[in-house]
Amino acid sequence: MEKRIVILAVVIAAAIILAGIATALYLQNAGTENAVHYAPNVAPSQMESWLAVNQSDAYIAWEPYVSSAVVGGTGRVLMWSSEIMPNHPCCVVVVSTDFLSSPQGPELAKRFLKAHMDATVWIQEALSDTSSTEYDELVNMSVEFTSRSEEVVKSGLSHVNYDYEMSSGFVSALETFTNMYIDTNAISNETLNTRGYANASEFVNDYVNETYLEQAAGVAPEPSILNPTDPIKLGYLGGDLHQIAQVVARNESYFGGLSLFEKYGLNVDPLTPFLNGGAVMDAFIDSDVGLDFGYLGAPPSILKRVNLNAPTLIIAQANTEGSGLVVSADSDFDELKDLVGRTVATPGETSIQHLLLKIALEREGIALTKA
Repeated sequence: MEKRIVILAVVIAAAIILAGIATALYLQNAGTENAVHYAPNVAPSQMESWLAVNQSDAYIAWEPYVSSAVVGGTGRVLMWSSEIMPNHPCCVVVVSTDFLSSPQGPELAKRFLKAHMDATVWIQEALSDTSSTEYDELVNMSVEFTSRSEEVVKSGLSHVNYDYEMSSGFVSALETFTNMYIDTNAISNETLNTRGYANASEFVNDYVNETYLEQAAGVAPEPSILNPTDPIKLGYLGGDLHQIAQVVARNESYFGGLSLFEKYGLNVDPLTPFLNGGAVMDAFIDSDVGLDFGYLGAPPSILKRVNLNAPTLIIAQANTEGSGLVVSADSDFDELKDLVGRTVATPGETSIQHLLLKIALEREGIALTKA
């Protein structure tokens, strides 16, 4: 009798455990039924090949990695980032606060931004007339920098807006990105408070500094190099069309034999290209590298400024828009909801592309979960 009671108790306990597991699985699945999955930290240079072999059902990236798939016939754009957040900021110019505290730092920063401004205006004018010599030269520079075909480069350039100004809309968008990091615990309120900020708005308003951009407008050409033996260390992403302004500013053949940086008295040393914005920010923190200026996405700049106390300031914009959600050219995906249960490759949770994908899906009531 006692043996039967023991056996019955074991059976009942097992049933309870199984029921609990079933309930947990049900609740888990119920929470992710209406979800798109993401594969994080996929290098944009690999995304097109992932799509081609069905390793992912879609990917979100910046130019030229969007146009490369479209022109090559591998993919088509399901949604442009301009449809998700019109005029959204993307890449920015960041400077080391350690650099600014050096004797020549403020003056060199103004001159650096003057070259960036001139390069950006030249790009804007070149893109406004695709029959011009300037446009042809811009395409040539971009082909050399990205190692992409002329057709891919022309397509990519047409989807990016280049601008150096930091408007109220720019600041507001950065607040949105910061709050998204806080909501997902990528940034804790405790860490933000430790840095001296009560909220995202206070942080962004302190992190974005327009002073040097305003002062750069009055900078004149300099007949001599101001830092001949101490070159500015410049970081940027390899092959990134969003950051083509620094390529234009470094070009020594088009602007009368002097680069725009040299025109304004600067000796600039471009370091080996970085893989992503996070790596650029790490180079500001790493004393062995000691990066002075960097071009990178605003979101990773924000994240590492808060979490790692990276000694940096955002002092200019580089571009807006220019990213896209790509699906296979022969797929039947026509809407975001068609991606439910599918996998999208992203550059990483801290990238602007990942945040834009999250924004787009949440508007449709679709969750974004890790694959």
